[in-house]
Amino acid sequence: MKAGDQKYVGERIKPRKDNILKKDKKINVNMVRLNTLMKDYFQGTKKSKPVYNYSALTTNVIMNYVIHKTGDDWEKLLHKVFNEHVKVKDNVYFHQTGQYPLKGSGRYSFYATRYDYLRIAKTIMDDWNNNTCAGKYLKTIYERRINKNIKPERNKNSASYTKKYGGQFHFDFVGLSKRKILAMDGFGGQQILIDFEKKRIIVVNTLDMHYNWRKIVYKKIKK
Repeated sequence: MKAGDQKYVGERIKPRKDNILKKDKKINVNMVRLNTLMKDYFQGTKKSKPVYNYSALTTNVIMNYVIHKTGDDWEKLLHKVFNEHVKVKDNVYFHQTGQYPLKGSGRYSFYATRYDYLRIAKTIMDDWNNNTCAGKYLKTIYERRINKNIKPERNKNSASYTKKYGGQFHFDFVGLSKRKILAMDGFGGQQILIDFEKKRIIVVNTLDMHYNWRKIVYKKIKK
């Protein structure tokens, strides 16, 4: 999230809205094809100073690059990761819209059952502690994590109460910065927290964010 695009897209554009560019307030970054963005919006622009700037654009770029590189083997890759490595019990899938103007593009949105999410989290923890190839990657993004430089919001969620970010994950909880804890925030207040050293996982399955995050998440991971 330090692609240097903060002048054009993401949460640093004020007032904060789910738009892409200041010059076109009605365009959402998730509703425009990547080739359209590069051709019509980012052509001729310059990279700004790399600072933390949360948006879906970078994630969508990564997602579509993987689809491009795997080609016809996309489903095989998913099977290798989720069925063979994680050993999920049900179907998991990424969202690929078929509606204009995103037809054919892959989005970052990922769907799985609550138990398979837990299996994914358990696999992440095991990979880290067993120093597998995936575990080494996780440790690399942890070492290269960047400062968010945002004011913490203690009663909201993991994203707003962590100091650093790396590789699609939130790190360094306020008051717990010395502990290696990885956090993921999902739609509607869903949470997955992994404490690598204590080998503990906390998962919150919810449809909205109307719950006391500090009480049922932060205080539990702090123990």
